[in-house]
Amino acid sequence: MNSFQTGREAKEYLIRRILAQADRDEIALSEVERNMLYFSETDWTLPNMTAISHEFDQTYNQDEYERKIGRIISRISEQLGNNCDDDRWKEAVQRLREEDHYLLVLIDDASSRSAKFSRWETAQLILAGVVVFAVSLFIISFVDFHVSDPTISKLTGQGAVLALVLLVWFVVTRRMRSTE
Repeated sequence: MNSFQTGREAKEYLIRRILAQADRDEIALSEVERNMLYFSETDWTLPNMTAISHEFDQTYNQDEYERKIGRIISRISEQLGNNCDDDRWKEAVQRLREEDHYLLVLIDDASSRSAKFSRWETAQLILAGVVVFAVSLFIISFVDFHVSDPTISKLTGQGAVLALVLLVWFVVTRRMRSTE
């Protein structure tokens, strides 16, 4: 059952949540940025949306705006759990999907961004890979030099490399689960 009878009700609920989160996070949104949350080319929107949209296009960077709103939506998603707020958010989004709204683009973009690694996280993963490779070479060299039996040497080196790879895998998958 959807508690939102119209797309307008769903949109206003989502926008209230976004604006409240922006206030809590002390993220400043101008009146134009706030009003752009209502933008739609075909469905209900503010009566003066053409003027608002024109001013937005002239004054604001759309990519920066979408990133800013995306951060706010990501914070809302982090706070949602298996509770009635989560259900209402999902219901509102589902109801809005029956129509064409810019707000859905912002919500979907925030969801896809949160699933990706940031540049810093990517750099950390690459660095971790290099460290694992270097440590693996060191362990294999150390074992080869100190163990005279080649079979034991090979098994010990491979076991150490496998352990390092599993450690990295555990850290990465744990991070991915925590962002879902």
